[in-house]
Amino acid sequence: MTFYTYSYLTTHHNTWQYVRIGLLIALLIVFIGLFVYYLRHQWNVKYKDLSIITATLLLLVLGLQINGLVSLQSATKQTGEITATVQQVARQLHVKPERLSINATSTGSDLLVKSPKGYYRLVYSSDGSAFVLEKLTLADPKIKLVKE
Repeated sequence: MTFYTYSYLTTHHNTWQYVRIGLLIALLIVFIGLFVYYLRHQWNVKYKDLSIITATLLLLVLGLQINGLVSLQSATKQTGEITATVQQVARQLHVKPERLSINATSTGSDLLVKSPKGYYRLVYSSDGSAFVLEKLTLADPKIKLVKE
């Protein structure tokens, strides 16, 4: 079973977004360079074709970047919800949030919390606005802790 620390939840970033932005900027620079060179030498069609290929790749990477940003926004919202839940659990257990770990990166059913006081299950109300902590004893705990 995998548990994620509070610091992991608050500082976990998607580094692929930065790689995509770098690729997008590099393709844009190459496209501008090829297009300017084509405008200077209009008799050479090779640079027109290369600039069209580069523009197509640029649009593809731009589409992937927009898709990635939408999914990143959704993941950030879910991470904000789970960190707020961890903070509420920490207040109820009278411990610091940094000492808690949770078994998911988004809110949902069957959440388990690992604290210095033991393991707890979060049982949500039917509308999802409140939860109850239920102390558990794990029979065979094989815990993997993911830290930042």
